[in-house]
Amino acid sequence: MSHFVLIPGLWLQASSWDQVVPHLESAGHSADALTLPSAAGTTLQEWTDSVVKALDTAQQPVVLVGHSAGCGLAYAAADARPERVRRLVLIGGFPLPDGMPLLDEDLPAEALIELPEFSVFSEEDLAGLDDAALEQFRAESVPVPAAVFESTLSLRNPARLQIPTTAVCTEYSAAQLKKWTDEGLPPTTELPKLAELNYIDLPTGHWPQFSRPKDLAELLVRAAGD
Repeated sequence: MSHFVLIPGLWLQASSWDQVVPHLESAGHSADALTLPSAAGTTLQEWTDSVVKALDTAQQPVVLVGHSAGCGLAYAAADARPERVRRLVLIGGFPLPDGMPLLDEDLPAEALIELPEFSVFSEEDLAGLDDAALEQFRAESVPVPAAVFESTLSLRNPARLQIPTTAVCTEYSAAQLKKWTDEGLPPTTELPKLAELNYIDLPTGHWPQFSRPKDLAELLVRAAGD
């Protein structure tokens, strides 16, 4: 049986996995859903260290799951502890290359960045989320420390490239992701370097842990390969 370490995306915390974890546990697996530090001044390295700590304290090599920006974080933690990760699963995000920020966008000049209005997201992103889900999302959201975006990912260990990886394609398809990779889109440049890469389509919006939690859990179990 597998042990999953689940990394949330921006503005999310461990509770974002609450509808997924019971399905993993009912299938006989264990899971550690993370909440990343959210105090003003928290750095990207501190976020990475939080994930590495979860890898170090697990009783076995884990299935490391990242969502959205959490995919870049998962990849950085895998770089730090490749021997502690037996599979990477990247949901709606990318294994960002060395020297890239976690989010390459203009952000407000604030110490803590709140969840923006949902109107800034596309229809594709929000697919599968009704008003009640959006209200819960906002109620449980946490601000992101701006300092997280002030540095870039630092990758040094080529052993990360040998970790079997599954890319879960949600608001975009596997075909689209492969096209972006062929075009050399910067966030995708690590994908061709991976020794083993599988693609799985899970058609929904950007937050499948809310819109299709049972299907996502079943996908994670399949990806784990037990």
